[in-house]
Amino acid sequence: MAMKVVRVYFMDNVGYKAFAIDENATAEKLKATVADKLGVKEDGCFAIFEKKDGWERCLEPDEKPCELMALWNPDARSKSSSGQETLKEAACAFILKKKIFLRDDEREMKDPVAKHHVYLQALWSVIESEYPCTVDDAIRLAGLQVQIVYGDHKPGSHTAGFLTQNLKNFVPADLYSLKRPSEWETLIFKSHALNTGKSAEDAKTEYLEIVKQWPFYGTTFYPPCKSVNNRRLPNKVIIGVNAEGILLLKKDKELVSTHPFTEICSWASSSTTFAFEFGTQTESQKYTFETRQGAIIAASIQTYIDILVQMLKSGEESEDEDQD
Repeated sequence: MAMKVVRVYFMDNVGYKAFAIDENATAEKLKATVADKLGVKEDGCFAIFEKKDGWERCLEPDEKPCELMALWNPDARSKSSSGQETLKEAACAFILKKKIFLRDDEREMKDPVAKHHVYLQALWSVIESEYPCTVDDAIRLAGLQVQIVYGDHKPGSHTAGFLTQNLKNFVPADLYSLKRPSEWETLIFKSHALNTGKSAEDAKTEYLEIVKQWPFYGTTFYPPCKSVNNRRLPNKVIIGVNAEGILLLKKDKELVSTHPFTEICSWASSSTTFAFEFGTQTESQKYTFETRQGAIIAASIQTYIDILVQMLKSGEESEDEDQD
């Protein structure tokens, strides 16, 4: 049995951990190995993603990471000054990420390690401005983040300049230029002081509770793509997929339309397009888009559909048992 070392990144953008796996191991096996080493008990919502060509995709459970790694261009990597590249620096990478976002996530929230990785992913999405965020929310979240990283507020040391070098790690990218660094720091520390006495675990829970209230939480956004002969849509739209259905947005993430799975009749993809039909059996409409992410979008939709169908079956079985 030949073994190979696989690097897996996490959403903290610090670096990677190396795992020795059988060269024929599947993505599901790699995820189980990573979860076991990290101590993640509730790993059902996580999956291994591949970052390549400037985009990420969720690996199918039976795909073999070592085979995919062999296709990577070894020269397409950049090294950090520390010698270990971060997730942002890596041109090609495997990442452990939350794949499934459902309203009922109580089990993973009770697993401290799982909750930590869910928090890291939410934090990444906030700081990278994947989710639209108000200034007030940004300050409140940054105050919780400082509590998690540095503990209780200490007026003697948590003063002007303390966060300066890392301030961009606490403020959403698209909001950063709205205030001077000193203003951000003052507001963040004022918010941080309100969290005195709060444990890191409680601060993570509160952080996630805030973000989960946002309409786009758990939505995977795909790069802007051209709308083909869709007069009701802008020329370029962002496609988003979550547990509720498909979202279409303008490039600034202003919502154009929502399409719940209950109204979607069909979807299809090719190497250059993605399309879906929505409406009723008697009256429907089709939207088509030019995108190289068509297969990834379709796979994401199928994942949620499979989960929803399974949940529906489980609910029906529970009702039958109650009637018996």
